[in-house]
Amino acid sequence: MMNPKKLLQIDSITLESQLEEGKIRVIIVDGIKREAWITEAPEHGKTLVETRKGDLARVEFEIGYKLN
Repeated sequence: MMNPKKLLQIDSITLESQLEEGKIRVIIVDGIKREAWITEAPEHGKTLVETRKGDLARVEFEIGYKLN
């Protein structure tokens, strides 16, 4: 689920309901538009949230691979 997904009915969902065993997720909360978005974080890497004029513009992932 690397594409950000808009969370619907944010007034009635809980953070606990967004937990999934073994997954790290990033939740972006927009207080201007009163929206929320969720995406998975890469196993090894960085997640960059980019805004433009106060709006969510994109989420970029820099994915790396751990060497043993």
